[in-house]
Amino acid sequence: RVGGGDCASRAPGRFRDAGVFFDSSSRVSTSGAMPPPGGSKKKKGKRAKEKSGGGSSRGVGGGSGIDALIESGNEHLAFERLEEGMADLKRACVLAPDNADAAEAYGMALAEFGDPVDAIAALKRAAQLRPNEGFEKFMYLGQLLDDAAAAATCTRQGLAIIEHQSSLGDPDADERICGACCALVEQLIAAADDVEDVADECDALLRRAAEADVHSAEPMQAMASLRSLQGRTEEALEALRRSVATWRSRRGGREVDPDAGEKDDEADEFEGEYEVSFEFRFETAKLLLELDENTEEAVMVLEELLNERDDVVDVWHLLALANHGCCNFDRALELLDHADALNEKQGGDEHVAADLMELRSAVTESKERWEQDVGADHKMGGGEDE
Repeated sequence: RVGGGDCASRAPGRFRDAGVFFDSSSRVSTSGAMPPPGGSKKKKGKRAKEKSGGGSSRGVGGGSGIDALIESGNEHLAFERLEEGMADLKRACVLAPDNADAAEAYGMALAEFGDPVDAIAALKRAAQLRPNEGFEKFMYLGQLLDDAAAAATCTRQGLAIIEHQSSLGDPDADERICGACCALVEQLIAAADDVEDVADECDALLRRAAEADVHSAEPMQAMASLRSLQGRTEEALEALRRSVATWRSRRGGREVDPDAGEKDDEADEFEGEYEVSFEFRFETAKLLLELDENTEEAVMVLEELLNERDDVVDVWHLLALANHGCCNFDRALELLDHADALNEKQGGDEHVAADLMELRSAVTESKERWEQDVGADHKMGGGEDE
C-alpha cells in the first residue's frame, strides 16, 4: 500500500514487488563496487587509511615473489590505482595458479571492481584451494551467484568459518555473524517455493544475528521482510520501526549523545552519518512504502538519501512514487523530471525510461481525477467561483 484513497498506487515495473529484493538490473550503487560481504554497515574510511605510505608499494613489508605481488596489488587498489592493482593480482594467479592467497585476492578484487563472471570463476578456484578458511570468498559468492540455493550454500560455509573464528576469540566475528545470518535469510527466502518452508530456520538465524550484534538494525529489517512475505503486516511494520529507531539513534557507529563534550578525531569524521549504508536505507524506504499507509517516514528517508547522493535514479523514482501515494502530484512530477534528466545523462537506460514514463502516466491520471473530484465537491457545496 502506498498512501491511501484513489491516488494510492503500487510502484511500476521493478518497484511493483517492494520488499526484500530489488531488480538486479537496476542496482542502487553506481560505483561498480559491491557492498561489504555479509553486512549492511558502512566501511569507516578508505582502505588506504589502514595502510602506510602512498607511493609505489612493490616490495612493501619485505615480501618477495607471489606474496609481494599480492601485497602490491592490494596496495594499489587501496589507493584506487585499479589498473595496476588488478594487473599485479592477475599476474600472481598466472604465476602461481595453485596459490590460495592469490586466488582469493584476485577473486575479491574482481568482485569489487571487475567482471562478475570472472570474479565467480576466481572465487570458486579459491574455494577449491582452501575450502575451510577465509570466509570472504564464500560471502562474495553468496552475493554473486544467480542460483539462490547455491548462494545459500556458499553463505552457510562462510558463516561456519566465521563461527569458528568466534570460538577462537576473534573480536570482529560477532558483527560478521550478524551480517552473514541476515544474508543467508535473504537467500533462503529467494530459494524457497513457499516462505513458510524456511520461516523457522530464518527466525532462528535472525535471533542469532540479533544476539551477535545487539546494536545492529539489520536483523529487525530482515525480520520485517520475512513477516511481510508471511502476510503478517502488523508484525512486519513493528519490526521495521524498531530497525529504523535503532539506526536513527546512532551516528558513526556510536550512540548519539547531544550533551556529549569533546569528541575525538574519528568521531568528528563520522559525525552526522548513519551507521547503516545508503543501500540499506533505500531498502528501508521500499519496505516502509509497502507496509505503512503513512508515507511520511519513507519520504524522510528518501529525502535524506538525496541529500547524500543526487546521482541515483532509483531514489528519485521511489521518492516520486511516495509523493504520488500521498497525493503530492506536482512534487511527484517534478521528481520524475529530475529522474528522466539524470537517466538520460547516465546513458538513457530504456527500461528505466519506460518505468519512469509509466509512473508519470499514473501520476498525471491521478492528478486529473483528483482535480475533477475536488471540482465536483466544490460545485455540490455551492461554492463555484464566478
